[in-house]
Amino acid sequence: MAVIEFELDGTIRTANRNFLATVGYELEEIRGKHHRMFVEDSLARSAQYRSFWEKLGRGEFDRGQYKRIGKGGREIWIEASYNPIVDAGGKPFKVVKYATDITAEKRRSADVDGQLAAINKAMAVIEFELNGTIRDANPNFLATVGYSLQDIRGQHHRMFVDPDEAASPGYAAF
Repeated sequence: MAVIEFELDGTIRTANRNFLATVGYELEEIRGKHHRMFVEDSLARSAQYRSFWEKLGRGEFDRGQYKRIGKGGREIWIEASYNPIVDAGGKPFKVVKYATDITAEKRRSADVDGQLAAINKAMAVIEFELNGTIRDANPNFLATVGYSLQDIRGQHHRMFVDPDEAASPGYAAF
């Protein structure tokens, strides 16, 4: 588990070896600097980012998948929780982030999404429920069959076959 600790304002207190390996820095390079060193400039300047740290400063937890920037501008994706730690009086005094590097999974997902987009552009694709009801079709499919999506969505696949074939045992097995 990658772990890093912050002051309530986002200043880095310390980090474990797993966190440092994930971002590619040594502790001396990040201690005393602000968390914004791990985010894109546009995010660091945003109201959303200010609000994020205000929320943590109030003692409110945050969790999600975040794009971060490692040493040398390397894109990193983490799944993390930002946990405000409170003193005996219930007042927050630091934030501890527990994170897992999900960069490889994000890249695989983006690759699959890209492949699916390319297939969708090049091929006629239709999607069915398990019972043969049409869920969706891409523009290539619609152009091939000459229907609009509104014409076919919710209809059964049999609309595309000869009525004798649709009544056959082979089609029922299909």
